[in-house]
This record gives sequence, C-alpha cells and structure tokens, in this order.
Amino acid sequence: MLPLLKPRSLDLEELMRVQRRVAKLVKQKDGFERLERIAGCDISFARGEIAYAACCVLDYRTLEPQLERVKRVRLKFPYIPTFLAFRELDGMLQVLRGGEADVYMVGAQGLAHPRRAGLACHLGVVLDRPTLGVAKSRLVGEAEMPSDEPGAYTLLRHEGEVVGAVLRTKRGARPVYVSVGHKLRLETAVRIALETTRGYRLPEPLRAAHELATRAMREER
Repeated sequence: MLPLLKPRSLDLEELMRVQRRVAKLVKQKDGFERLERIAGCDISFARGEIAYAACCVLDYRTLEPQLERVKRVRLKFPYIPTFLAFRELDGMLQVLRGGEADVYMVGAQGLAHPRRAGLACHLGVVLDRPTLGVAKSRLVGEAEMPSDEPGAYTLLRHEGEVVGAVLRTKRGARPVYVSVGHKLRLETAVRIALETTRGYRLPEPLRAAHELATRAMREER
C-alpha cells in the first residue's frame, strides 16, 4: 500500500485524514484505452478475522472467465463503519496480484462515501487503474428510485454533490448503487455495470467473485 495511504494508528482523525488524501487523488475521467478484461473483486467472511478474498477476471465482451483466484486472508484491522478500506484493502490486493484487467469492479462504495473515499477509491488509487464501486445498499445521499425498467437510473446526491447513481439492473429487483472509484466518469461506470449484467441483480464480475469467495468459505466449514 502507498505509505501516505497507510494509517499509523486507529485514531479516527488520522484515518479521516488518510481518506481525504485518497479523495483528492481520485480522477473522474476515463483512464483506459480499451475494455477487454474486467475484474470483479469481493470478500466473504468466514469467522472472526478470517475472510476469503476473490478476484475473477472476465472477457469484457463475452463475460467468460479468464482467471479465478481466491485467497484465505486474516484481516488485521477492526470493523469500523465508513472505514472499510482499512480492513479489506490489503486482502484484496493480495488476491489481485497477477490478475491484470482494464477495469476493476468492487463490491463496495467508491465516491458514494461520507468523505468520498470508499474501498473502490482506495483500490483504484493504489493500483492507479480504472475502478468502480457497485454496492447493494446506500451509504450516503438521497435519490429518487429509478423506474423498474432495466437500465433506468437516477443520480445519487450528497451534500449538494453527485456521488453516484441508483441503477436498476433487473426488473423487479432492488437497484444497485454505482459510484466512481478512480479514473472513470460516472456515466462510464454506469455503462460498465449495465454492459456486464446478465439477468441477475449484480453485474457478472461481482457475482462471479462473490460466488468464488463464498464457495471457498463454505468448503472450510
């Protein structure tokens, strides 16, 4: 992890300073030349501080898996709401080694975070690669619900700023919350989430990574 992003203590003021530094480094411009490979990144918890981090790299056009990696990791940072990146980032980085992709999709928040520094932002800044967050629930902000038509979305605003989108990926299912992690425009992040969804609520990269991590967790039990 970049030294300036690694906290020296559990002091919340210091952690918030780190998050604000991350937020200043986030770029909201598309930073890719092509979209050929997309990685889904997820973590499932087994017991205590043990978790399974998973990375699935898919062909962007066909969504066929090209690489699957899962790793048992020990989380060294406690769970503190809105400070998830300090708990999960190291484990995620471990499983991403060798899993090169053009864009990374994280099952967490990006800019839709109180200090504009969700896990997707931390990961994107550390990797310096295009990253987006796709979360199952809202952390901050207000938005109207989109219509029930797949592809419909509304803008998520927090403190007068657009921080993400509420996106309907499947008719009759709850929407997901899409936000920029790094090196993407929000419109591009929404398009990527839609283009990689195949009949389920979650986009395929995240669904594949979640299933991989969950399967590994269950096999341990």
